[in-house]
Amino acid sequence: MPTRRLIETNKIVRRYEVRDDTNQKVGTDVEEVRTPNQLNETTIRNRIAALLTASVAYLAVPNPPGPTAAQTTAQVQRNTRLTIALAKLALGQLDTTEGT
Repeated sequence: MPTRRLIETNKIVRRYEVRDDTNQKVGTDVEEVRTPNQLNETTIRNRIAALLTASVAYLAVPNPPGPTAAQTTAQVQRNTRLTIALAKLALGQLDTTEGT
């Protein structure tokens, strides 16, 4: 099984040396180093996608009978989280994912 040994790290990437079972160097591997704000942005974008999918499902509820009170309450909560998430992205407030 190949092994990796860290040979360089900085604020942008981590670079590893990759060796095979016989300890022969077979290449290098590079990983992007992501800041907490970058991770939060990814989380928020993923949550926005999920909220939009749920909103489409809500709009597909047949009328009549229409959505139940519980479905409507859940949708209001989703819309609130969606609004917060979009505002955080627009304003660059990515220090936390709270409220999204």
